[in-house]
Amino acid sequence: MEYMLEVYEPGSMDNVWVYFKSDGPFLSINSGDLLNPNLWENSQSPMKILKVINLEHIIWEKDNIVKHKLMVFTEEIDGTIEARLSRNN
Repeated sequence: MEYMLEVYEPGSMDNVWVYFKSDGPFLSINSGDLLNPNLWENSQSPMKILKVINLEHIIWEKDNIVKHKLMVFTEEIDGTIEARLSRNN
């Protein structure tokens, strides 16, 4: 099985910000989770983080290999202590 993870630019369903590929599954990501993009290429501000607003899975088979792509849609929020510690992200 082949695994892919695409994180889209905040507010976008078309522009992939970062793409990861793995031989093993990625850890669980859920709506409301926070992603810290500070080590990603083109990170805009160390004071901003991403909140996951929705996810979409695509699963298909090609050349007898099952592929799973997780598409992560986000919005940008301030990386405050309140945002990081809130249970209601």
